[in-house]
Amino acid sequence: MSHLSEIIDNHTNLDGLFAIIKHYGVSAEFVTDALVQRFEQIQKDEHSESKSDTEEETAYCAEILDSLNQYFARL
Repeated sequence: MSHLSEIIDNHTNLDGLFAIIKHYGVSAEFVTDALVQRFEQIQKDEHSESKSDTEEETAYCAEILDSLNQYFARL
C-alpha cells in the first residue's frame, strides 16, 4: 500500500471514528484529555527505549501535546 493510500485511509477511518464520537455526544474535553494521556504515555515509553530512531517521534508527540494542551485550556 502506498503512503498516499495510507493517508487517505487514515482520514477516512478518523472521519468514521469522529462520526461515532459525535453521535454519542462524547465531549471534546474527554477526547482531548484521553489523547493527552495517551501521547504522554507514548513519550514516557519512548524515553525508556533506545533513542536511535525515536527523536523524530518524540518531537512529533511534543508538538501534538503542546497543541492539545492549548486546546484543552480553551475548553
